[in-house]
Amino acid sequence: MSSAAREAIAVLEANGIDRVFGNPGTTEVPLLDATVSGEVAFHLCLHEGVAVAMADGYGRATNSVGVVMVHTSVGTANTLANLINLSSDRSPLLVIAGDKDDRLSGRGCFCEVSDLPGLVRQATKEAWRVTLPQKLPELVLRGLKVAQTPARGPVFLAAPENYMAEELSTEFVGLYRRRADKITLRTHPEELVAVLQALASAERPLLLAGNEVGAGEAMPLLVDLAERFCVPVVGEEVFTTNSLNFPTNHPYYHGNFAPDIDVVRDADLIVSIGARMFMEYTWPVQPYLRAGVRLHQIGADADELGKIYRAERAILSDVGDALREMCRLTADGAIAMPGEAALERRLARARKQSSVYTVSPSANDLARPTATGALHPLRLLELLDSILPSDVAIVDESVLSKSLMQTRFRLDANRLYFGTSGGGLGWGIPAAVGVQLGMPGRRVVAFVGDGGALFNIQALWSAAHLRAPVIVVIVNNDGYMAVRRGLREFGEASQRSGRFPGSSFSSPGIDFCAIARGFGVRAVSVQSEEQLVEALRCALASDDAIVIDAHVIASHYH
Repeated sequence: MSSAAREAIAVLEANGIDRVFGNPGTTEVPLLDATVSGEVAFHLCLHEGVAVAMADGYGRATNSVGVVMVHTSVGTANTLANLINLSSDRSPLLVIAGDKDDRLSGRGCFCEVSDLPGLVRQATKEAWRVTLPQKLPELVLRGLKVAQTPARGPVFLAAPENYMAEELSTEFVGLYRRRADKITLRTHPEELVAVLQALASAERPLLLAGNEVGAGEAMPLLVDLAERFCVPVVGEEVFTTNSLNFPTNHPYYHGNFAPDIDVVRDADLIVSIGARMFMEYTWPVQPYLRAGVRLHQIGADADELGKIYRAERAILSDVGDALREMCRLTADGAIAMPGEAALERRLARARKQSSVYTVSPSANDLARPTATGALHPLRLLELLDSILPSDVAIVDESVLSKSLMQTRFRLDANRLYFGTSGGGLGWGIPAAVGVQLGMPGRRVVAFVGDGGALFNIQALWSAAHLRAPVIVVIVNNDGYMAVRRGLREFGEASQRSGRFPGSSFSSPGIDFCAIARGFGVRAVSVQSEEQLVEALRCALASDDAIVIDAHVIASHYH
């Protein structure tokens, strides 16, 4: 005999999942108890949002599905912000919520809601409720499959505590202890031949590298394709990029997609590889694609194909399989390649730096940090870039500095990048702890704003408790600079008065170092280049987590 909860944990074990994250209540007792004698470790987190982000980071680092356990309605509600992030990021996750005893349903008992899956349905791929004890291990297995099936995303399961505790009859014991089926999408070579022929014949082609490239570990294949055809590459829009999709130090890389940069404006063909088309940050004042440009799309999310702009060819496929086949077809001579003169023209164009790289601070601006007791954000990044190891993993939740990180920081196959696109703050620090647990041999650096850091700063306790040596760099400008920038640009009264409500928490200032030390984490405040360099060198020499509270000037964001 075996309980439904024990069988559910056994399903996780059969799928190689060795850690689950959560903030429990009493309704999850059967699941918690089932982890005691098994191979799955339960990691306590001090908030449900922390648990979701840590599990996500761990899943991204290990290329697996993160798993979270939370407490009924109130715990589920606390997962929402980061579930929205993961849904936007197409990041796989399984959330199991221990729910009230099903025999109490409809009585308005403590913490009861009438439809627990309904709380999260808009932020998940699927949301189910267990209706029989034997359905628990079945739905855990199904949830793991659905979460990682394209288009990937989080799955939610509400499990009443009485069903979790019930012993299963013999025929159901062990029935679901197997690997979840992995569903892949493949395409026919002739469809890809047409895309390659378009790449070969276009005068000014452009490749758009999307998040499916990075998530599918297909970046080397895209590099190979770009180099074979001498085609410039742009990444997804800055606010949607959540993985490293093309090396930022490659001469063909031209930053993030935007309708007004040279290579996008001048392209006569865009081939989108696993990218969303397009998640505009604001209402577009102009079409994202100019009239007459040809668009070909390859991706695993059918909804994104031809979603906003008509695609001349839309191919539903795993991008890794598609790129592998495209490189093979090119190498085998199945495609008539451009002539030498055409390739030379493309090479010259691809090497030309786009306008995203022309912005640089003035000498006077860079000199200000010493005088003002704060660093320029760009100088902060330059120092991080020069000091951090070549195999560092960056976890980025810096909001306004995100574009600088993605275009000015040297990122390649060795230096990994993890970000989020959902807009919910509080993902960065716990995600970094999860990545560190999944990549214990790497140094992991979280790059977060001061506003974002405050949302789930409890994750520092997890870093100390689990001895995860993350380096957390807080970009401290004493407030929500995105709000201040919005008021400067669009707030008429703020423009006249110089007042920016809702954007500052400088009075009183927040002592991040004291907060970090309260959670058992070392911390240092830096206001100069020399202090930052010393703090980074000390952090890299230590096996402990550390917070670097880096004070930056706010003028960059104005």
